[in-house]
Amino acid sequence: MEHTVETITCKSALTGAGRDYRLNPYVGCEHACEYCYATYVARWRGQSGPWGSWVQVKTNVAEVLARQLERKAGARIFLSTVCDAYQPVEQEYELTRRCLAVLRHAAIFDPDLRVFLLTKSDLVWRDVDLLTAFPAGTVRVGFSVTTSRDEVAALLEPAAPPPSRRIATARALKEAGVTVGLLINPILPHVTERDLPSLLDAIDDAGLDFVGFDTLHYLRGHVGGKMRRVYRQLGRDACARLRQAQDDPGYEDELRRRVGELTAGRSITVESRF
Repeated sequence: MEHTVETITCKSALTGAGRDYRLNPYVGCEHACEYCYATYVARWRGQSGPWGSWVQVKTNVAEVLARQLERKAGARIFLSTVCDAYQPVEQEYELTRRCLAVLRHAAIFDPDLRVFLLTKSDLVWRDVDLLTAFPAGTVRVGFSVTTSRDEVAALLEPAAPPPSRRIATARALKEAGVTVGLLINPILPHVTERDLPSLLDAIDDAGLDFVGFDTLHYLRGHVGGKMRRVYRQLGRDACARLRQAQDDPGYEDELRRRVGELTAGRSITVESRF
């Protein structure tokens, strides 16, 4: 897929209220995940191309962030929500790295600052020097995964690094001293359901710090033509399970019980459930 990259400036780097803020160095995401909940942003930003075909680069985001942090002591910052902070364009523009440098500097003077960084990319390893320089307990990294099988991920997340590389990088970050875990989300019918045991085993094997789960409410609002086309490639059983999950009002309760059973007795900390 061809990509359109547009450089823009921003008036604000952080969105949110109270202590909870979101930081998006980019708008749009080249990873083009078929189930992404952020596709609504295309309409909001006036973009006509398909999700994954365009990215807006906030060239001044680090400078704006530095100014805003002066007035936001104790902020809890989620990086990021409408992009992947380590999508391929980050290799050229390094906005995420620049933002991390600003956040690390701020954390030295603000002991209550907290940063949670979520990504699907092993490019985060490039910034291990910054991540390990944060004060202890300040920064955590989460890797989003939906399957442990690289060949299935290639259908669902066509431009994202395969899950095997994400899990290997999570292990490396953990060994380097970074607090790191996996976010298994969204739990896709038939796909993630089958892979939950292997994903949890990988977390245990790597000694990661936490795991989270979510459906992102994709069943009601995000099962459209793209997802059905992907599921047709996965076979008849996958399509049947997708329809069942979408139509069954008790599906999430069933899934919640399944997650509880699979995590019971493990040493991993479960931080979030849908």
